[in-house]
This record gives sequence, structure tokens and C-alpha cells, in this order.
Amino acid sequence: MNGIAFKVGQEHENMKGVYKILAINKDVLSIRWENGEEITTTAALQNRIIERIQRERALIRDKKRGGKSKSKQPKLPKHVTKFDGLKEGDFSKNIAGAAWRHHDSLGGEVAVRLKSDKFDIASWPRYGFSEIRWADFDHQCQAYLGIQVGFFARLDENSLYCGLCIGRANETMETEDDRNAFISWLRDPENESWLNKIVSENDFVIYDIEEEGAFTGTVMSAEGKWRLSNKGHEQEIESLCDFLDGLTNNGRPVELQVAKIIEREKVVARGTKIADDIAGLFELLMPVYEAFVASE
Repeated sequence: MNGIAFKVGQEHENMKGVYKILAINKDVLSIRWENGEEITTTAALQNRIIERIQRERALIRDKKRGGKSKSKQPKLPKHVTKFDGLKEGDFSKNIAGAAWRHHDSLGGEVAVRLKSDKFDIASWPRYGFSEIRWADFDHQCQAYLGIQVGFFARLDENSLYCGLCIGRANETMETEDDRNAFISWLRDPENESWLNKIVSENDFVIYDIEEEGAFTGTVMSAEGKWRLSNKGHEQEIESLCDFLDGLTNNGRPVELQVAKIIEREKVVARGTKIADDIAGLFELLMPVYEAFVASE
């Protein structure tokens, strides 16, 4: 990795967790972790830490490939991919002590299991949220870890939500956001039909994660048709593409998630196998992700 051009407002990760850059004075950074702790540090030190984390992630990916090379392979750090399942105490929006989000826990275990010859998938905790994001390392936006299309797993008090997150519009972006790319992809009737089938067969739902977003309720598939369910009321959606396209003109942010919602008790009972379950769901949605990355 070459030296990172740190900027105010960027989010990065060190061994203590995800942090945000508050100020820069030459080589000195003021940073704040999710728990509110603030320190000053140097860009050179944080750059070295990030490089070390990326090397660890590379070792995880080498483990995924089976380490079949006869050349001497570096040893995995002892703390890498030590995941023993999600526990009752993990189900909270409180991120204090949420070690399950780290790249050496559930994040790394899912990345190891994902089958893709096209992408170098890595994981990042999402700043301030009980959530992990996965994406191709080259595609992931290091300046803002939450903005682009990627896979995710999120916990609240009752459930695990996992699937594909389609980035929200942001006034600082100079290019078209991934949500608009999703609409373009849906314009092909074959793509929309395929997505409807995947959503129906796997009990996925589509919703806007924004609290004051462009629409409320969840979009589901029923008998080959899209339906919007909202507080007991249902309406048929003739075209998901047209429905989403109609949201772009109201000025509100949209962050779409195509997700499977799994109850806490079922997740805990799965133990370490939940990593296999999550990876399998991501692979079902991989063609959508491929369409985004291929179009860039």
C-alpha cells in the first residue's frame, strides 16, 4: 500500500476500531473512535497500522485459497478469524465491545467463505453502527466506508439483517451514486425478473434504511409480483425499476438494502455456521454486485 492521503471526515480502521479524522495539521491527525475517545496521532503511524491490517486481510484471503503454494507461506496472526458464533449479548445497537464486527472475527470468516474469482472481498466495521460491510477491496471507497454498494450484516436487539446494500446519494459525491446504477441495471426486464425470483425464493425484502428516506415499508415478491407492505397496507408495484426511479426526484436520501432478516434465536443456534449462511446469501446476490463493479 502506498501512503494514504488522509482527509478530514474520512473513516479508517486501526486495531482499536473504526475512527474518523477530525483535523489534520501537517503530519498530525486528530481522530475520534466510535466510543467518543479522541487523540492526536501521526499520519505515518496510522498508515503503518492500516498497512498491517491489510497484510492480515491478505493472509485471510490466502487461507481462503487454501495456501496451496509450495513456497513458504507467512503464518496467520494468532488472533485472525477467531469467530465462535454470534451471542445473545451481540444483539444490540450499542457498539461498545462489539468485537464480532472486526476483520479478525465474523468479517474475516465470511470473506474466507465467499466464492468469487473476480473480487478480492474484504470487510470493514461501519462507523457508529452495529454493522459490517464487505466489498471488493479496489471498489470500496476508503474515504467513506459506507457510501458504495456492498454486502452487509447488521444486528439490532432482535434480528440479524444481511444482504446487499446499495449506496445512498451524498452531496459530496462527484459521480452518480450506486442507487442510480441499480435503477439502470433494473431497466433490463430479465434482470428485474431474475431479482424477483431470488427475492421470492429466499424471503428477501427490500427497504430504505434511512429513517426519513424516500419511502417506508418493505418491498417483497408475491406470486411473481412486487408488493409494497407498509403498516398493514399493501399495494402492487408493477415495475420495481419505475418505482425506485420515481424516488429520485423528491430530494430525500435513499439507501436501499436487499436483505434476509433472521431471528436472534435462530442465529445464535447456528453457532459458527452462521458465517456459511451469510456467505451463501451474499453469493446469491453476487450477480447484482458484479453488475455494479463491472460498470465502473
